[in-house]
Amino acid sequence: MKRVGRSLTVLAQAGLDWIFPPTCLCCGGETTSAGLVCVSCFRALPANVLSCSHCALPVPSQAYLDTQGRCAKCGSLPNPWSRAHAAWLYEGTARRLILQLKYADRLDMVPFLSRAMMSGAAHILDSAEYLVPVPMHRYRFWHRRFNQSALLARCIARKRHGLVLLPDALIRHRRTPAMARLARLQRAQVLEEAFSVRAPLHHRIAGRHIVLVDDILTTGATAAICARRLREAGARQVDLLVAARTVRLAGEAEQYCES
Repeated sequence: MKRVGRSLTVLAQAGLDWIFPPTCLCCGGETTSAGLVCVSCFRALPANVLSCSHCALPVPSQAYLDTQGRCAKCGSLPNPWSRAHAAWLYEGTARRLILQLKYADRLDMVPFLSRAMMSGAAHILDSAEYLVPVPMHRYRFWHRRFNQSALLARCIARKRHGLVLLPDALIRHRRTPAMARLARLQRAQVLEEAFSVRAPLHHRIAGRHIVLVDDILTTGATAAICARRLREAGARQVDLLVAARTVRLAGEAEQYCES
């Protein structure tokens, strides 16, 4: 009976694709299946192939990494999280996809972005127990109507057996000002008192391997304070999983990015 149901679903989808041809998530051109990007856009995605295992910044070659896969900066000054993985660099096609999700209500981007985040992240996800999205202040949530980090985390949890989503483990209880032009130290100071772990969930977090999920990693100020709060609540290990990593020149102003 299940096989018949699946066959009917496939036939129905094929009929819909014939009547309404699926289009690329990025450019709107035709694709073979819904929820994908076309060949041209896929080739233009800036994959983060070789990067530091700690900050996810790309490096020219393996020679720039130590035996633990860390760059020189992370080897001497590590972040509060243990490992980080970013599917893409935040530029070109990847940037357009993420911005459409965040600011154009393109929730159909979520499955594609979550699949990209999971690809190559087995070393983080295989041993993880909980997924915790970076939270959004209620004012911003009311304005946007969704938290893209929570949507990505939920989609990943559904596809990975054994992973449990804790969507409200972290609370952003202080509305912080725009930080596009703030330096790293200023960001850290602003964010220091903005996040906390929900008290009733401390017992679930204690001793667990947590994966913190966000859409973009920029300076790492937001991710750092979230990871620190999870560790203070007793988390055994905190890793970071994002869709894209920004690559900026020192002092360059940031737009759109929050983490």
